[in-house]
Parts: sequence; C-alpha cells; structure tokens
Amino acid sequence: MNNVLILIIKELLNIKKNILHYIFILFLFPSLLFMFLAIPLSKVFIDLKPIYSIWVCSGVLFVSVLFNIYIFNLSWFKKMYDNDFMKSLPITTSEYLLSQISFSIIVGFFQYTISVIILNSLSIGFMNFIQFIKCFFILLPSMVIISNISLISNYFIKNKFSFNIFNSFVFLFLSFSIGSLVPLDLYPKEYINIISYFPLSATLINIQNIISFDSLYFSMILISFFYLLVFITLSYYIIESKMKR
Repeated sequence: MNNVLILIIKELLNIKKNILHYIFILFLFPSLLFMFLAIPLSKVFIDLKPIYSIWVCSGVLFVSVLFNIYIFNLSWFKKMYDNDFMKSLPITTSEYLLSQISFSIIVGFFQYTISVIILNSLSIGFMNFIQFIKCFFILLPSMVIISNISLISNYFIKNKFSFNIFNSFVFLFLSFSIGSLVPLDLYPKEYINIISYFPLSATLINIQNIISFDSLYFSMILISFFYLLVFITLSYYIIESKMKR
C-alpha cells in the first residue's frame, strides 16, 4: 500500500509543478464544451423535454470527466511503464494497477467537482448535493474503464498519427455516439439497442435519470461492473508484460 501512495503522490507532485496550467484546463474544458457545442445544439433540439440546455449538462459533465481522465492517464503510462528506472523498482503489477485506478479517480473527482460548479452556474439548478453524490458513484466504474482504455490504446497503437486519430475518435465517441450531446432517441432503434448496453452509455443513461429524478437501471450498473472487471484484467496483463521487458 505504501508503494501505491508513493506512485500517486509522485504523479500529483508532477501536476503541482504546472498547477495553474492544469487548473486552467479543468475549468476551460467543460466551459468550452457548453459554449461551443451545447449552446449551438440547443438551437436545434428546441422541442426536447426537459429543456436541452439543462438535459445536456449531464453529457457535458460526462465527457469532461472521462476525456480528461483519458488524457491524464496517457502521460501517467509513459512515465511509469516506459521508464527503465520505474521498472527496476520492487513494485508489483497489482500496486501499479491500483495506483493507476486511484489516480484516475482523484483526477476524475477534481474534474467532476469543477464541472458541476461551472454547469450549475451556467444552467441554474442543474444538480443538487444528493444528485452530486449519486452521480459520482454511478460514474466511478466508467472512470476506471476509460483509464484502462487509455492504457490499452497506448500499448497497442504505436504510430503517433494513428494514436492522435484514435484520441480524436475517443472524444467524438464520448460526445456524439452515446447520447451525451445528441439524444439517443434520434438514432436508429437497432443502434440504440446495442449502444445502450455499452458500459459508458449505460452510466450516462443512469446519470441522466438521476438528474431527471427517474429510476436507476440496476441492470446497467451490473453491466458496468462486469466490463470494469474485464478491462482491469486486461490492463493487469498489459502492465505485467510491460514490467517484464
């Protein structure tokens, strides 16, 4: 456990060196999403109930948190797993994996809190404190899943151009393919039946239900935890292979 704390503190100290830069990004990203995507789209989806400018806040929050976790983890992995010194340390694969998960949740919590503050100021009454707590815990599995997707993509995609294309695809997928900024009801029924049971979209649907005071889909929560275990297992073996090299 001491090794896990050391790894997390090490990365947080690296962030501290550029703290103003990171704080700027944490505030800027959800603000830009709302201003340059949500507001223009609100002129398109004028008949949406509840009002689009309130409904879309869940999606902006979701994209802000997950994409920032994805980006932050890219630098984490390069520092940890492409570093000969780190490979020489007496740290187990489980400790590396646990530190990665913990770091992702910490980064996610800060982005989540800042995004909620911004969105509540832009769209008054978007989220109360009870909803804040509920949505955060619903979001936890997806935070871990997206951090593992970051690891997997970093491991398998070696070409820089292809990697940048994939990163763009991740952002577009989070924003437009799972109901974050465009209601899923507008997609073909066959697509909805498939994507609704993807772990990230399942999380988003439950967050939207919490904001709308609707019931949670517990089957979707179970699906998220199932995929969570799958991605953690895959990441474990990837980290182990990296450390053995």
